[in-house]
Amino acid sequence: MIELVGRVTASAQWRIEGQTISLPYRRNVPETEILSKILAYKQILYSKAYRNGNACLCEMFRFFGGMAFVKIGMAFEDAFLDCYSYFAARFAAQWADGTRCLHSKVIGHACVFGCMLDCPQDPIRYDFRYILDETPNSAIFCDLTERAFAEYWTPQIEMLMARTQSLAAVSKLVGDVRVSRYMMRIPEQTGAYLRNVASAYTSRRELISLSKLYCFLFGDGSRINFPGGDNDLFDMIHSVVDEEAGVQNRRFVAENRISMDMSLDEWILYAKHGVALHYMRMDFTEIRQPSMRTEVKSFLKNRFSGTIRTDDRIYSSIVYAVNTLCRNNPRLHFFSDIDETDVKMLQLSMESEEKKPQIYIMNAFSACKAVFRYLCGGERDDALRTPQPSSDPFQGVTFVNASKFSRNTPYMPNSVAEGLLAHANELSETDALVLRIFNETGMRAKEVAFLEEDCLEKTRTGKHTMLKFVPYKVMKARRKAGLGDYHRVQISLELAGLIAEQARRTEIFRQQYELPYLFLHQNKGYRVSMLNVSYFTVKINRLIKKHHLCDESGQLWHFTSRQCRKTLVVNMIENGAAVEEIVYQLGHLDRSTAAKYYAEVRTIRLAELNSDFFRKQFDLLLSGEQLAEYTEEERRLLYVDFRLGYRRVEMGFCTKKLCGGACGNKSRMYHCASCKNLCTGKPYLPHWEKLFLAQEHTVALLLKTYAAEGISDYSAFAEYRRECALLAAYRAVTQKIRESEVTGR
Repeated sequence: MIELVGRVTASAQWRIEGQTISLPYRRNVPETEILSKILAYKQILYSKAYRNGNACLCEMFRFFGGMAFVKIGMAFEDAFLDCYSYFAARFAAQWADGTRCLHSKVIGHACVFGCMLDCPQDPIRYDFRYILDETPNSAIFCDLTERAFAEYWTPQIEMLMARTQSLAAVSKLVGDVRVSRYMMRIPEQTGAYLRNVASAYTSRRELISLSKLYCFLFGDGSRINFPGGDNDLFDMIHSVVDEEAGVQNRRFVAENRISMDMSLDEWILYAKHGVALHYMRMDFTEIRQPSMRTEVKSFLKNRFSGTIRTDDRIYSSIVYAVNTLCRNNPRLHFFSDIDETDVKMLQLSMESEEKKPQIYIMNAFSACKAVFRYLCGGERDDALRTPQPSSDPFQGVTFVNASKFSRNTPYMPNSVAEGLLAHANELSETDALVLRIFNETGMRAKEVAFLEEDCLEKTRTGKHTMLKFVPYKVMKARRKAGLGDYHRVQISLELAGLIAEQARRTEIFRQQYELPYLFLHQNKGYRVSMLNVSYFTVKINRLIKKHHLCDESGQLWHFTSRQCRKTLVVNMIENGAAVEEIVYQLGHLDRSTAAKYYAEVRTIRLAELNSDFFRKQFDLLLSGEQLAEYTEEERRLLYVDFRLGYRRVEMGFCTKKLCGGACGNKSRMYHCASCKNLCTGKPYLPHWEKLFLAQEHTVALLLKTYAAEGISDYSAFAEYRRECALLAAYRAVTQKIRESEVTGR
């Protein structure tokens, strides 16, 4: 029933289907006309005439106005909401043809009303954001819009799932959060889809990870467990990734031999690394000569028939060498075609044209020698149908003093080591513990990363604690020498307590994965993983940069884990440790490396007593040439002589070695000014300037005398040459002191 109840000020009260609705009072519009419009509006809603065109709704909107249009429509609530749902579905379909992305948590009603009342011929100008201001329970409209989007996009997502395709295109339009909700409307299909996608990684022998799967599902840049997403979906994704990772851990290493197929141009080989897998990819299309590509494949198949090291760099060295050889000589088709001339051209190309470091050249030649040993030797595969080389042209190339070309690991200055210790509290508990183990034991990176839960052992007396670890680098040598797989070093009780606490914290991870390792951890949203020493180094360098920890020259220090090993040895040597103690602490099997460390420390200490040292102590300029002939002990004695004033001469000190006999310049009139052994400095500058000015006057007076006497060929005169030499000596000393004031050196 529809009737006018009465009028209150500027409003007319209408009763429509039992609801009292306040409409604006319109004096010029008869009540009968308003009644007929309401009835017409009702007929439109119940007959669903708007499906044939929205002109009828636009007419009602223009007559009643925005808020009244909704009020009257909600009097016929079911029919009006059906109408709204219809246009919400149309809006969802129209959104699929656009390029914008939904980012808001709720899809606003304004867009749907805009679609409902869109009239291109006579556009309606109205801000639909406020159309529901006087409508109670307005949230239902947003719910209907969300439902319309879900009903439209869920079938689209299901279709993509059936094809095992990415959902990134849908995420680009409606956002990751809504896609996650739509996926969980069909949980069975979603579970099957995720398992199919995960198994595809295994089929391609590609490691699966949460970040990879999220990026495949929702597009590049998608975050793991993004805010607002469906937690049930996240749990399902994590479960699928963990399950597939377990399959990969079992299969990938076992299938290495199968993947080394001579017909394939790409090999992916895997090796176990705690709870994870490390891999090595080799793309043989990088080798431009097909026949040599086959020979390299055969060699690598033999090389990796046993233990696989994923950090083996021989492949890249071979690729570079082979391509350079073929570029220099296009007539090369097999390794047997290479001769000594080609080898020499390769060496010249790498040294002059490419300007490769010497260590890189040595590695490339070593790799080529390994290939020739295989092709010429008894391990060559009988199925390889290429010419067998009669000799190795690389064999005649040898590199002298090869060890000197390797980069020497520096030891940390005290300022850097103390700075790291002072700011270690800014690191996580695990990272602070790892840093302390490195500093106190000098262990290698892999030895620390693979420490086991039972690594602590008490000595026989029970007063000290030993740290037990596997020295992987020298494992073969230890077994050959009849030694056990574990090495033990003594540690402090405080460090032992921290390690025991780490073992307690990670017990749950060891039980879950049935692994013995101490440094297992899990970041929020990620799988359990081993200690990543490379990332640990990155975090230490961030700490160094944050607090500006520099060496003595003011350069920002760059940290590597091996520096702790070198620093420990330097400290041991300075504290009087014997060679045998160093050999045992480092887990070496001979004295050669420890002897190198001793020699290096002596060089370091000798370098510290340099010209800068004497300049800071005495404000004197002592050149490197003057110190070159002095050993460390002689430099220390020279310092003592300077302190006691035993070597003081006119305007400086004498650096002549006492064992060199008496000074040969004492008989000269000016015996120190031009002597190479004179050490002078800033305190004497005023005196040198006076001498220089006086000598300039002496030379000028001498020239004036020659001119008065009419003498022009005086350049060979002994007195003139002597005075000029003294002037030059004064000038050189004065200039050197002045330059040192500017440069600080």
